[in-house]
Amino acid sequence: MTTTPSAFSRLNRALFWTHTVMVWERLLPALVPFPLLALLVAVAGQWGLFLIVPKWAHIAILAAGLLIAIYAAVRSALAFRKPSFTEVNTRLAVDNDLKPEQLLGMRHRKDQPALRIGKAKAGIAKADPFALRFVALAMLVLGLLILGPTSVYRMPASFCPLAVQAMASLDMHLAMK
Repeated sequence: MTTTPSAFSRLNRALFWTHTVMVWERLLPALVPFPLLALLVAVAGQWGLFLIVPKWAHIAILAAGLLIAIYAAVRSALAFRKPSFTEVNTRLAVDNDLKPEQLLGMRHRKDQPALRIGKAKAGIAKADPFALRFVALAMLVLGLLILGPTSVYRMPASFCPLAVQAMASLDMHLAMK
């Protein structure tokens, strides 16, 4: 005789975690533009780009980058949709080399096998058609391995172009040492 398993059965836990993984992989493209922007600004600052451009151009570059990141994030967020039960069930079945019908049949079994939760398969490539994530990572690796011609202490000024007074006092402090 079979009885109905509890809400904390292996199958229900696997369905919950698969649902969580699918939500995460659908939210991730909306979060990626901001770290990408931060990496690009940090590396550009490390290589001294913001030392040679006027303050208004520095502000314009940061504003344009922020607007592009916001646009990309909003576009990805608007495309978000919660995974349906059928999608979650199918994903769990595929991750465990089963048919979706077999998972549905397991709901009524008391002795359920342990099920694997698949890794997130983030669709960042759809949200980043120009592959800027690879450009940013390559620039970061080059910027941090080679460490550009600018002092690491000047990098914060890349993010705050109006903080010239703070950087001047930092330069004076470093010059006194």
